[in-house]
Amino acid sequence: MKFEQHREIVANMNQWNMEIDDSGYVYLDYDSWHSTDVCSPFSRLYLIADGEGTLEAAGTQTILRPGSAYFIPAGLTFSYCCTEYLEKLYFHLRLVKPDGYDLAYGLPFITRCPLEKDVLSEMLSHYRGSRWEDVLLLEQELRAFTFRLLGQYEIMQTSVTTYSPLIQETMHYIHANLSAGLTSKQVADALFLSDITLSRRFHQETGRTIHQYLEDMVFQTACKRLAVSNRPIGEISEELGFCDPFYFSRRFRQRYGEPPSQYRKRLKL
Repeated sequence: MKFEQHREIVANMNQWNMEIDDSGYVYLDYDSWHSTDVCSPFSRLYLIADGEGTLEAAGTQTILRPGSAYFIPAGLTFSYCCTEYLEKLYFHLRLVKPDGYDLAYGLPFITRCPLEKDVLSEMLSHYRGSRWEDVLLLEQELRAFTFRLLGQYEIMQTSVTTYSPLIQETMHYIHANLSAGLTSKQVADALFLSDITLSRRFHQETGRTIHQYLEDMVFQTACKRLAVSNRPIGEISEELGFCDPFYFSRRFRQRYGEPPSQYRKRLKL
């Protein structure tokens, strides 16, 4: 018997996740769909059914037309408008790696691939359905389109980063106890290690300090909650362990160049 086992690839399959923040099938006109300098904490998948629209990012203009699917990566600043009208099925999604970062975040341009009319009709049927078959088939179709669109970026050819059990446990603890007040010493104490030992190992494997990683996860979570909910900013601030909403807003502005209220307003489009 010949036997081959690749534990690392299976582990990454089990730990990475596609999260859908929002979705819908919409009919848009210019008054309801135009804005400039939008930068989202999630990626956008547009499946165009009819009409025409325009996206502009990094000095390049992309025309949205029927028969095409488009992928706008998280963190890309872009502008958009509708010429006369536009019909689309859309998904706001995150491609979360085992370390908590988004696989697509920071990719530099918008991609396009063909979308057959019968495929879109089938996806719409599943989207409007209510059976487990609809759920699973729609997820399969979304993953297939996302893979085709991501295949146009070099990121898909890079090796999967794997971490030692200790660093995986550290990341898991941080996510389970996520708070702006959490310190590297508290994390180390919970794992029965010295702060110096854990901090050195974490930096060696990830290239980041525990503090940097913790801040990234806290503000990434803040952006998500601002984008997908209408909960008060003070409530989000308190849940993430900030001493008060004013300090949260100041730190948010330092990181993103605008207060959380303005950031949320730009995403409610």
